[in-house]
Amino acid sequence: MNAPTELPFRVEPREVPAAMIDALKTRFGDRCSTAVSVREQHGRDESPFDVRPPDAVVFCESTEEVAAVVSLADRHAVPVIPFGVGSSLEGHLLAVQGGISIDLSRMNRVLRINPEDLTATVEPGVTREQLNREIRDTGLFFPSTPAPTPRSAAWPPRGPAARTRCATARCARTFWA
Repeated sequence: MNAPTELPFRVEPREVPAAMIDALKTRFGDRCSTAVSVREQHGRDESPFDVRPPDAVVFCESTEEVAAVVSLADRHAVPVIPFGVGSSLEGHLLAVQGGISIDLSRMNRVLRINPEDLTATVEPGVTREQLNREIRDTGLFFPSTPAPTPRSAAWPPRGPAARTRCATARCARTFWA
């Protein structure tokens, strides 16, 4: 593989204040984890870079909860990293400066399907297979690049694909509103 295995520059980690972790644990209870195994799961992707895991992982279930985490992180100047399933190849989810990982997998509702203009509005945790089940009766489908499914048949979530404007090799027009 010709990809670099080290970052081409030095990145200093930012400290996450204990008060912020305490506030997250108070607000989210057991949906805020500082367990090493959870942090390591959310601090690795398929890229070759080896960086420390995030300082905490918050499992959000709504846009309002994401906004609350981001607002708190902003007040403390702490980085926030969105997490789908960790299938990124480009290091998108790595906590290169530490910070808080927001796991979006529980935000998995299809909000609206509009077959007339070929769009769907979904939460970031919606998977390709879930979306295809929802649109099956419309005659549409959301194709995926042919590849093995490393974590489950539901991989990958569509939110990160839309966020990076990466639909698939099989479709000419992205299926997102």
